[in-house]
Amino acid sequence: MVAVMEDVRNGARRMNNDGTNLIRKLKHKAYPMVSRYCIRATLVEGRLKKAGERFRCMFVENNNLMAYMLPRMYEEVPRVLKKWRIWTPLLRRFVDACSRSVDMCVAVLPLRHHPEFVESAKFKSQMLVRSFIDTSGGSEEVRRQLRDNKRRFYNKMEKNPTFTCRISQDLKDFDLFYYKMHVPHIQKRFEGLADLDAYEGMKEFFLKGFLLMIEEGDTAVAGVLCTIEKDTLFFRRTGILNGDEEYIRRGAPSAKYYFTLKYALDHGISKVDLMRSRPFFNDGVYNTKRKWGARVYPDDESGSWVFFFIPECSRRVATLFETNPLVVFKEDRMYGLVGWNNEDGPSAKDEGELVQKYYSPGLDGLMLLQAHRDDPILIPFARQERVIKPLEGTPALKTLSPGPVGDVL
Repeated sequence: MVAVMEDVRNGARRMNNDGTNLIRKLKHKAYPMVSRYCIRATLVEGRLKKAGERFRCMFVENNNLMAYMLPRMYEEVPRVLKKWRIWTPLLRRFVDACSRSVDMCVAVLPLRHHPEFVESAKFKSQMLVRSFIDTSGGSEEVRRQLRDNKRRFYNKMEKNPTFTCRISQDLKDFDLFYYKMHVPHIQKRFEGLADLDAYEGMKEFFLKGFLLMIEEGDTAVAGVLCTIEKDTLFFRRTGILNGDEEYIRRGAPSAKYYFTLKYALDHGISKVDLMRSRPFFNDGVYNTKRKWGARVYPDDESGSWVFFFIPECSRRVATLFETNPLVVFKEDRMYGLVGWNNEDGPSAKDEGELVQKYYSPGLDGLMLLQAHRDDPILIPFARQERVIKPLEGTPALKTLSPGPVGDVL
């Protein structure tokens, strides 16, 4: 009876997830068509984090970027001043007029609008960026690229491992991974923004690939769904048992990265594709990948650009990007955009600290957005050597110009 009830519950969960996924896919497919005719606009105002001052922002989009950004921007839920729809042929005229009456306008627009808005927008970014870890140089080179506590964890696992790993192609393990690890972990981590893949869709990846089941003692506490294409291992989906914070505190998320890298190194695979993440430096997913030495590069499958229209680089705007630095694009290059609220420009020491904090392979430098200054201050990574501080007892990692953006993840 217990087994029958569990099958019923699993079936119900599967139908619910598949239904949600179908709606999401339909919305995604409908986005370009809907955006040909109309696009939503929302005007909000609230107290900006750190600054505490009123900040008025307009979002123009047919997706969920606003839901992601609002909690990062405001101290509390901002007040919605107005919601309406814009006829797309009048979009340029509308944005030009309205963006001058707000602190910032964020517009997520299909690719075909790029020529129309690229010159008037202050910055542009993407909804998601991609990243990968180069494993072609061997284990020592991989270890040298690690940052902060990730290198410490890697060294500990090499000498005194607290987790083990087994490879599985057993469907029972996949069900355990999907229902007990992936779904609860994503739901707890992203809550209302959780974007769950359907069971059958993930099963297709599993049948083409395998699971890395991370174990602590006799208990499987985490998993990684992997596939291999040519010389690349794709780190497709992950999960933590029941989304349990205790396993997270004990290092299960780091164990997922460690064993994935070990698998790639042991099997002569030249890179590990870490898939997509939000382009904000303080986003947990992006930041974790960066600390594991990942190289960031554009999402070439994206169907839109995120444009930031800023009528005046005020102190409030600088504070916003000081709190929420992100990856932006300029002339086909990628930079980190960081707010700078000092009256003077950065000293050599300031530059070194900023590079230490935000450097990532794939970026050509940093752009500092200073209050009351039209053009950002550029701190290039190219054509100069930067020394990333090592952990105690390890040699300094000298990082050269990142060069052209790669073509992975």
